[in-house]
Amino acid sequence: MKHKFLSTLISFTLIFSISSTTFAATSKTSSEPSIVAKTAISIDAETGEVIYSKNPDDKIYPASTTKLLTALLLTKSKKPSDMLAYSNSAKEQPEFSLNKNIHPIKVGEKMSADSVMQGLLIYSGNDMAYVIASNILGKINDSTNETKNNFSSIMNKEVQALGLKNTHFVTPNGLHDDNHYSTAYDMSKLAKAAFKNKWIYDTISKQKSTIYTEDKVKFPITNTNKIIDPKESVYDKTCIGGKTGSTSNAGKCLIALYNRNGRKIIGVVMKSVYDSKDLQVFKDMQSLINYSYECSPTTLHKKSTAYSTIKVSYKPFKFFGPEKTANINLILDKDIVYYKNQLNDTEKSVTQNISSINPWKLNSNNSVGTVTLSERGITKTYKLYPSISTKDLLGTNKLLYGLTLLGIIAILGVLITIIFKIAKRSRSKKSYF
Repeated sequence: MKHKFLSTLISFTLIFSISSTTFAATSKTSSEPSIVAKTAISIDAETGEVIYSKNPDDKIYPASTTKLLTALLLTKSKKPSDMLAYSNSAKEQPEFSLNKNIHPIKVGEKMSADSVMQGLLIYSGNDMAYVIASNILGKINDSTNETKNNFSSIMNKEVQALGLKNTHFVTPNGLHDDNHYSTAYDMSKLAKAAFKNKWIYDTISKQKSTIYTEDKVKFPITNTNKIIDPKESVYDKTCIGGKTGSTSNAGKCLIALYNRNGRKIIGVVMKSVYDSKDLQVFKDMQSLINYSYECSPTTLHKKSTAYSTIKVSYKPFKFFGPEKTANINLILDKDIVYYKNQLNDTEKSVTQNISSINPWKLNSNNSVGTVTLSERGITKTYKLYPSISTKDLLGTNKLLYGLTLLGIIAILGVLITIIFKIAKRSRSKKSYF
């Protein structure tokens, strides 16, 4: 009976252990964001470090998120108060455009650059992108194709300047073209640059606005980003703003900037699905951002522990005598951490760089080298400190120094004795004569 009881207890314990293990694994898996979109990424808005990634380098069509680049080019060539003329190519643009969906605008009619910026980023007006392109080119009467061809070269110069290696833009508004493409990672870099611009930053945060032409034609506009609309179920007050995009080829796209407790994160969701309430892309973003703020970095190596050991050769008497070798531990000043994700796990590398070490100038408070963690687009440097000082190093030679001192004393004793005897003999000889 006793054996049966023990057998039952052991079986129960094993089952409980297996169940606990399975639960832990399930919990870890369930903490991953639930994202329907084909590709997504989140980055720290200050450092650019990738927090989460899903197929970050897959080719996608960016649709109207392209307008972030067009907006950035506007900030580089115009001031908010500058007046821009409505162009022929803008008039040719399809829905959704201020001209077609709100009120007709005449070619040559003027709007402030700030009104155009708002029409571009809040309403996502396809015509506003061509107003910007035409006015930067200085050719408001050119056709859509002429404007597109000339402006694309300006866009792609900026693409190169931003280091977007897998991006090529053709249209200023992102309407589909097979040669107009990017990746989630590249779009996150574009967003990081765009959101740092105050004009763009202030514009994307507006949920509603009213803009005017010079002739006082009024255009009430509402932001296409539902996350900043308090009436929507996907509303999140920590979302500063962002840019939506959608075409049949691109699917539903969204780039958004968040600020929680002073930390800003950029999320990119590309090629999500169309749904009846047009909410899935925003739900994807919610899952991505919530995960990103909850995600803790993985520690590769802890601070105050030996990262590596180096051999240092020295002479205990500094300039003469036998040479000795000491093994010195190198200690980190802080944890080496990274965000564990698809991209970082593939590309991260850690390198150590040790400077020339003088064993007679060792100080546990002075760095003797660095460890560099490299990830996509960023590097993090950590200082290494010796575990011992010169004083400690000398302390390991106490016996040698003691024996040497005794030897010196013995030799001095012998010399003194010899000198004393010589002196005594010398005095004896003088006394004899």
